[in-house]
Amino acid sequence: MTTLEQNLSMLALNPRARLLLTGLLIAGAALAVFGLLDAFVLVVAGEHQVADFRPYYAGAEALLRGETLYPPVDDATLGSGRAYVYPPLTAILAVPLSLLSVTAAEATVLLLGIVAVVATLLAVGVRDWRCYAIAFCWAPVASAVQLGNVTVFLGLAAALAWRFRNRDVPVAICVGVTLAVKFFLWPLLIWLMTTRRFRGSLLASAVGVVVFAGSWAVIGFDGMTEYPDILRRLQGEVELGSYSTYVALLHAGAPSWLARGVWLALGLTIVALFLIVDRRGADRTAFVLAIAAALALTPIVWMHYFELLLVAVAVARPRFGLVWLVPVPMWFVSPASYAETFEVFATLGLVAMTFVLALRASLASPERWNAVERRLSPTRRRWRYERLGALVRGEAGEI
Repeated sequence: MTTLEQNLSMLALNPRARLLLTGLLIAGAALAVFGLLDAFVLVVAGEHQVADFRPYYAGAEALLRGETLYPPVDDATLGSGRAYVYPPLTAILAVPLSLLSVTAAEATVLLLGIVAVVATLLAVGVRDWRCYAIAFCWAPVASAVQLGNVTVFLGLAAALAWRFRNRDVPVAICVGVTLAVKFFLWPLLIWLMTTRRFRGSLLASAVGVVVFAGSWAVIGFDGMTEYPDILRRLQGEVELGSYSTYVALLHAGAPSWLARGVWLALGLTIVALFLIVDRRGADRTAFVLAIAAALALTPIVWMHYFELLLVAVAVARPRFGLVWLVPVPMWFVSPASYAETFEVFATLGLVAMTFVLALRASLASPERWNAVERRLSPTRRRWRYERLGALVRGEAGEI
């Protein structure tokens, strides 16, 4: 336990400190809820747009009218956030909402986003009310909900994948559908494989391929050959305004080739750690690393992508602690397009700190140590218990 964690634990024993912390949590949650309610009222009044949902809605309308889903590669709106640039499945899933007016659809998406955040925490077993309060105080969570971005639902799918990790069909559906919506959560396949859930991994891959191909078949594979070019141009248009390690190194003055190499090396290093933690029986740690790898290896990272931190933190530490407070200062980092140098480094620093504390918490989980104990031979296990008893009686040093 770090010194800061020890100090927080001592404060928690102080009734006045506990009352003050509870008051701050309630006040912060009230402000966050007020912000969401304000956004909802403005959407209903037609004075606010759920920006990221608009392309989903337009794509669904295009499908109903039998029009092409994707703009030309040289379209001027490609990098503006108004064009539909996602795999077809998102537009297909948005078709029922397109039957409503755009205002009613946006209001519905806001409510569904709030429900998805609560369901994410419930799915991984969080029961501490303070975690629910602080979750809505995170800028990435508020951003994902208010923008109506699909990330908040991908987070729920990842949480359900953790909950049903030992059931092949449910985990395959959760992971496979996320791959068809946005492929960047592919490290979850590595997590399933390294934790010896081979059948679940194979089924998830099959589900992803079938759903992805099926969604393209629904639109007659229109635009499929041009889609890679659309993604390349989109990356060139907007990548430099995102929160990736590559962009941070460019801000620091590194040449493009070096920044890209370090970005790739960092992501692959995180993936390689799966093999290490698997040997130690740390299932939670492997899952946290999968989320970290997904964010590290994504070329374009917006503020709302860090909503996935909520899943990693909730899995690693289902009760309130220091790690739940680290992302709160992201409110001081502008979530607008094209973040400045300080904003990029400050955001990535908070993300890195959150993952470090989440990994530390996951390694200290009873589940991990029970797995380690099961791997020990009976003789070694008996020796550890004897030494532990001697330590408790003050008859031995460290185990």
